[in-house]
Amino acid sequence: MPVHQLFPEPVYFSKIERALTKTELKTIAQYKDKTVKNIGNTISKDTYVLENKTLRNLKKDLNKRVLDYFDKIVCTDSPIIPYITQSWLSYTEPNQFHHHHNHSNSYVSGVFYINADKDVDKIMFFKTDHRELELNITRYNIFNAMTWNYPVETGDVILFRSSVNHGVGKKKGTNTRTSLSFNVFFKGKIGEDTQLTELVLE
Repeated sequence: MPVHQLFPEPVYFSKIERALTKTELKTIAQYKDKTVKNIGNTISKDTYVLENKTLRNLKKDLNKRVLDYFDKIVCTDSPIIPYITQSWLSYTEPNQFHHHHNHSNSYVSGVFYINADKDVDKIMFFKTDHRELELNITRYNIFNAMTWNYPVETGDVILFRSSVNHGVGKKKGTNTRTSLSFNVFFKGKIGEDTQLTELVLE
C-alpha cells in the first residue's frame, strides 16, 4: 500500500547564482562591527539591511526567489504583491547556536547564506504538534521525526512559512556562519466583499 503525504510543509531551496560583489561584501562586513546579542549568537543592529543602496541588486535577486515561491507554492490569483519587510544579518561563531523560534507578523521568511559550509552548517526545523505518546524510534523519517536538518552552503536561499519553528544547533567547524534573514508580506486585496472577508493591504 502506498503512503501519501497529507498537508506537507514546504521548504523552498534556491541559490544566488553569482558571487557577491566586492562592494556588497564590504557593506556586509561593516555590519559585523555593529551587532547586538541574540539568544545564542549575534545579529546586526540594523534590521533593514536590504534597504542599503549598495545591496539593491541582492535585494532584487532575493525578491525573484520570493516571487518564484509564490508562483510555485502559494499559487494564488488574489491581486497581491509580495515584498520583503525586515532584513538582518546573523553571525554564528563556533560553539554558538541560534535559538528555536518563528517569525510573527510575517507570511514567509527566508535565509540567504553568505558564509556557510555544508559539511558543518545546517538549518533545523521543529515540529510543534503535540505528541500523544513517546515511542522509541529506530528509524526516523518525515512522518515520525520532530526535528529535521538541512545542510546549507554559501549562496543557498531557503524560504518557508514564517510560522514554522526553526533554529541552528551548536555551531561546528571554524567558519563564522553568516546569513541574511528576511521576512515577506504582501500588498493588495484578499478575500471577497460579498463574503464579508475582504481585506485591503496597502
